Amino acid sequence: MSLKHGLLLAALAAGFGLAGAARSAGDGKASRRSAYANEFPEGEGKPLADRYCQICHSATLATQQAKDSTGWEKTLVQMEKWGVKMAPAEHDTLRRFLLAHYGPRSR
Repeated sequence: MSLKHGLLLAALAAGFGLAGAARSAGDGKASRRSAYANEFPEGEGKPLADRYCQICHSATLATQQAKDSTGWEKTLVQMEKWGVKMAPAEHDTLRRFLLAHYGPRSR
């Protein structure tokens, strides 16, 4: 496969990933998950996401993810290594919030 074809396939796959973002996991109904969200949805962890995630980047970066619990845990651990200071309870609440709103997409 040529580089040109590989890039085309990657672009198509990314496009399908964004289209799938409009569906919520499991029920097939449209959700509030936006490909270019300016803010996090309401929920127990929203203030934590606003405080800790948006220190370095917009909500868009986090909202485009589709990570499982382990993926979000690894991300939060990495952010803490880079300097984010949060209590263990905040860490757990934020991980649950991110997983609930930005967990794996259904295929």
